[in-house]
Amino acid sequence: MRILTGKNETYSYLEKIRSFNADEVTSSGNGYFSETYNLDDYVKKVIENTKIKGDDFLVDISSKIDGESFGGIKVKKTVIDESLSQITQKEKNVILSTIDRVKVFQEKTLNKSWFDESKGYGEYIKPVDSIGCYIPSGSAPLISTIIMTVIPAKVAGVKRVVLCSPTVGNELPNKYLLATSKLCGVEEFYTYGGAQAIAGMAYGTETIPKVDLICGPGNIFVMAAKKAVYGDVGVDGIFGPTETLIICDNTANKEFVVSDLMAQAEHDILALPMLITNDLEFAKDINNLYMNKLSNLSRKDIISKSMDRGFISVLNEIDEMIEVCNNIAAEHTTIASEKLIEISKKITSSGSLFLGEISSEVLADYVAGPSHVMPTNGSARYSSSLSTRTFTKSIPVLSINKDEFEKICSDGELLASLESLDAHRNALSVRKKYFIGD
Repeated sequence: MRILTGKNETYSYLEKIRSFNADEVTSSGNGYFSETYNLDDYVKKVIENTKIKGDDFLVDISSKIDGESFGGIKVKKTVIDESLSQITQKEKNVILSTIDRVKVFQEKTLNKSWFDESKGYGEYIKPVDSIGCYIPSGSAPLISTIIMTVIPAKVAGVKRVVLCSPTVGNELPNKYLLATSKLCGVEEFYTYGGAQAIAGMAYGTETIPKVDLICGPGNIFVMAAKKAVYGDVGVDGIFGPTETLIICDNTANKEFVVSDLMAQAEHDILALPMLITNDLEFAKDINNLYMNKLSNLSRKDIISKSMDRGFISVLNEIDEMIEVCNNIAAEHTTIASEKLIEISKKITSSGSLFLGEISSEVLADYVAGPSHVMPTNGSARYSSSLSTRTFTKSIPVLSINKDEFEKICSDGELLASLESLDAHRNALSVRKKYFIGD
């Protein structure tokens, strides 16, 4: 990790490391298209073809990308049901207990409908009808991501929850993914991926009924597709690679700090581990300790590249540490020194907060309760982690009585006049004459 001195040097490096040029990413769908397109244009072509050709396009482009004939798009319900018999009782119990803990947390996040009788107004809080959860595939079966997306939606009251996680050819999804989806109450599971998965859920095909909102993490093609379909469907956010920020002084346990940085670094070579401290020697010790521990880890090549991207910012003043933290607006922020926990009250922008030595971020990745789907790349300045609120909408309700109407009607008439909207004014005036008189 590079050591940076002062907030200006930190901001300069952060801007550079977070910058992204979509034109640098190109694809032809592994030859499916005769032309190679930049990222945004490629996604547009995928969406266009999904709308026109439906399932045939999903099968053909998936076969081309994977270099192997793509099998059935939808996993049979019997296969999902049978997956429970393929895992041990201990594994099932752990998944169930995690579901329960996440459910309890998410129940506390629910917004509630309200109505003020005296004022004649309120809000109805309603869930969206259907959602699609994208679950990335790869070397790790992300069973936790199923729990962290499906359970908040279920608690919110979403009626139809769809899962999509890519496989190659005729392969079925990992047994743990299938079993977890069953235990979460999901009965629709599709096996296509990438931008075409997002397009399929957004617009529907012969096999896949379209959804109202799409959530979950994914690669750069998935995120570009989510951005492109937003407006036709809702999305939970546009996420980049995972990032973690740790704030500490020299009283922090170095083993804990290094283990947390490396835990997030192993996700992806583009993951961004960050540390803020007021002690230069402590910063050097962290780098030395990380290098000593690296050789013992199975994903050391990924961790090494990620840690090389990361940085340690050495700042002298506590207020400056808080300022930089809020400007970074990291996906995860840990305050690793017990005596610094009080500054958490001044942190206004972060996807999540972990306070004290025992509250490891990895607990939230799996079993603590909050969803691990969180805003990245500074978007925590204006957005929040996934929760039941992601899957609900508020509907303002007006039910005015005569007394309240009399109090506010004339004000409404005047404002309509100031805007030169006579029909607006008249809609109030005719009621005023009828209910109140001249």
